[in-house]
Amino acid sequence: MRVSGRRIGIDRRRFLAGAALLCAPAGNAAANAAPRPAAVDWAAAECLLALRVAPIAIADIATYRQWLPEFQPPLNVRDLGARTEPNLELLAELVPDRIFISNWQGGLAALLQRIAPVEVVTIIDARTDAMDNAREAFTRIASATGRQEAASSCLSAFDAALAESSGALARVASRPVYVGVLHENGTQLFLYGKGSWVHSLMLRLGLRNALTSPTSAFGNALVDIAELAAVPDAVLLYLDQGARTRRAERELRASTLWQGLPMVKEGRARTIPAFYALGGVPSIWRTMRLLVAALANAPTGRGDG
Repeated sequence: MRVSGRRIGIDRRRFLAGAALLCAPAGNAAANAAPRPAAVDWAAAECLLALRVAPIAIADIATYRQWLPEFQPPLNVRDLGARTEPNLELLAELVPDRIFISNWQGGLAALLQRIAPVEVVTIIDARTDAMDNAREAFTRIASATGRQEAASSCLSAFDAALAESSGALARVASRPVYVGVLHENGTQLFLYGKGSWVHSLMLRLGLRNALTSPTSAFGNALVDIAELAAVPDAVLLYLDQGARTRRAERELRASTLWQGLPMVKEGRARTIPAFYALGGVPSIWRTMRLLVAALANAPTGRGDG
């Protein structure tokens, strides 16, 4: 995909995009040196780092660094191993004052509670809006680590960026959009829908989510490529997951079904950088920027003038 050279309001957009990095006043750093949280949950880890609280340990830190590039932990942060089976011995040795887990990791709570108080971070919950959950989680994490003022500043900047991004996407608001991940088999893809914050974000940006199928507990649906033909005017944005995506694309190049889709023939099927769809406010903010970059000034096919 090639984005048009027309760059409207880019200086302000860059400022808002980077505001999360600046939302924690430097003068507060010394006062908040005491917290020693450990993050088994990546959403909690990125929120802590956005608030300038470095966790003493993060689960599967090498993969975290790949999937959440914007809030990188210091090199001395310890690796807790798998998110489903964190290293309990290391955790006990590190003596954290708090351990953050996700609601989908709830089965670990009883074990971890023996080491330190456990905070459960709930982002994806079919009963509630995922973006609202992310904001609440961000505020709770800030409260637990004494960073309430920083969180308030971050959320205000996020809201300003959301409002501006919605305006930037007004031109394509009527165009249905799919966001998802190609399956390596070349015949299916996972699409984000109701229950995910991707869906909530799209609606708040004024976009139409082309996916109407029922979704899983994580807010996505496995869809056959053939089903995309039902929405011929849609845009498809699929995450670039490196080698996995290249394998899927190789399969699709040989697919007459894929090549015959209007979105493919007219250049409306495009890659975007990968994001962590179970993340918190920082991941939502990153995804917002990716959607704006992919859609705001890009041609979307016939009828765009």
